[in-house]
Amino acid sequence: MKRFFLCGSLCLALLAPALSAWGMSRLFDGDARVWVQGRTLCFGGAAFKSPGLFFNRTRQVDERQVAVYSIEVARQPYEPFWSSASIEPTQGVPLRSETCFAYGQAITGFREKVPARALEPGLYNVTLGGRDSAGDGQRATFMKTFCLEARGAGVAVIDAGYEEKQGRWVCNPPQ
Repeated sequence: MKRFFLCGSLCLALLAPALSAWGMSRLFDGDARVWVQGRTLCFGGAAFKSPGLFFNRTRQVDERQVAVYSIEVARQPYEPFWSSASIEPTQGVPLRSETCFAYGQAITGFREKVPARALEPGLYNVTLGGRDSAGDGQRATFMKTFCLEARGAGVAVIDAGYEEKQGRWVCNPPQ
């Protein structure tokens, strides 16, 4: 019986780092939020996955200390439209569920890497790179594929979906 527990404990100890590493092989940790506020295209995040010993846990940004270090917006196929990153790699901007990182606008402590281009209707990706500085400092990266549609003098955000038959992302019909 002791041998069984010893063997089981040893296996668990050896597997624990690997199980946690499986969580780190994800491309992103949560869905970015994309919305239009007035005439401003906003980016943010609300919830993300944090690796646990055996299973990932869903965390809310309002319950943690998430800081964003980079923002990248690209039009599909990959064509950078705007990119900005923290000047100091250890100092990001706090992310709350209501935070709006406005497209093309200066962010305190950030340096623009790709100047913002005029938005056009089409399929886009946004990635917000960050870290959860509460606890273990794990990454908290938010990503979303979305569409912009011309509406009056502005744009509207339309959901995008992955089309299995075509093997690519497409804009969903407006609702």
